[in-house]
Amino acid sequence: YLDEFIHLEGRGDAHHSCYNCGDSNAVFHCNNCVSVDLYCQSCLMNLHQNMPLHRLKKWHDRYFHPTTFKQLGLRIQLGHSAGQSCRNPKSAFDDDFTVIDVHGIHEVALNFCDCEHTSSHYKQILHARWFPATSTDPQTATTFTVLEHFHLLSFESKVSAFEFYHCIVRRSDNTGVKPIKVSCVL
Repeated sequence: YLDEFIHLEGRGDAHHSCYNCGDSNAVFHCNNCVSVDLYCQSCLMNLHQNMPLHRLKKWHDRYFHPTTFKQLGLRIQLGHSAGQSCRNPKSAFDDDFTVIDVHGIHEVALNFCDCEHTSSHYKQILHARWFPATSTDPQTATTFTVLEHFHLLSFESKVSAFEFYHCIVRRSDNTGVKPIKVSCVL
């Protein structure tokens, strides 16, 4: 087992070419997908258009470094069907949005639809199966999945909200070196 764990922490059997298109610059790996293959940035973005909360790693300096879709330039568009562009996108308040999911806490680039006959921002978030922290200028949301997960754990193991949140923080960064962003209203 140990040999396989060490094997998976590196490039494994993956070659330097993208599994999908053959591009020679395959440096990205998704921790949440079943595949252990490496992808170029373009293929990774296309494959994850509807999975923007997956955890990514980029091969650099002989090991994998964590990276995010926001750092790679992916913008999540709400208010339209997947893959459909918006003629009047509006960035989230201060272009700063946080999503809490079972995979961890994600900073994402988010656009709301600001077309003439569109739903309010909090309704657009709800349509994405995310629960907004506030109904006015939301900057944080939790996925329905993480809410259900907490609900079940609180019944079965009596885990507190504090313990559950800190578990999610550790899923984001178990080293404790990088502080997790927390919004605070004074």
